Amino acid sequence: MAKPIDLVGFEAMFAADPDPWGYAASPFEQFKRRILMEAVGTRMYGRGLELACANGENSAVLGRKCLRLLALDGSPTALAIARGRNRATPRVRFAEAVLPGKMPRGPFDLIVVSELLYYLAPNDLQVMLARLRAAVAPGGRIVFLHHFLDFDDAATPPALVAEAVERAFAAGFGAGYRARTSRFVAVAFDR
Repeated sequence: MAKPIDLVGFEAMFAADPDPWGYAASPFEQFKRRILMEAVGTRMYGRGLELACANGENSAVLGRKCLRLLALDGSPTALAIARGRNRATPRVRFAEAVLPGKMPRGPFDLIVVSELLYYLAPNDLQVMLARLRAAVAPGGRIVFLHHFLDFDDAATPPALVAEAVERAFAAGFGAGYRARTSRFVAVAFDR
């Protein structure tokens, strides 16, 4: 197994390429975005939170579903790209945050966690899940999209992350959405 990627690695990736995973043009990334937005649902949310916003490609779409969206990332370069990409999206505010330590307090009506949790060490994953549970407003929704197949630079195996998410949100939340493809799963829980 390769060394898990950390913030230094993500910063280097965004410094070398403003769209390292092809979020804007890749048909696979566009498919994931469509599934993510299905999980978000059709309603309008008041206060939204997007974790690990990367270059802001999803932020523009999520910003249309929230009166206010706070989009966080740990990479200053990714945030600069996201801000530039979303200049015409006034409802979205970007901020730097290293998680789980800088997880903002809720409540949030919508929280989106896409392809983040397996980059956290197992102990940080448990802390993050507890903070996410606490941050969802009554009547709010939390959406997760994550791969479940192993890959080299994950700090926690993706299958274990998927199981941990299910356990963390089994009590006190209802199932709002579920989709599984051959590579990733999207789930939404409603409080």
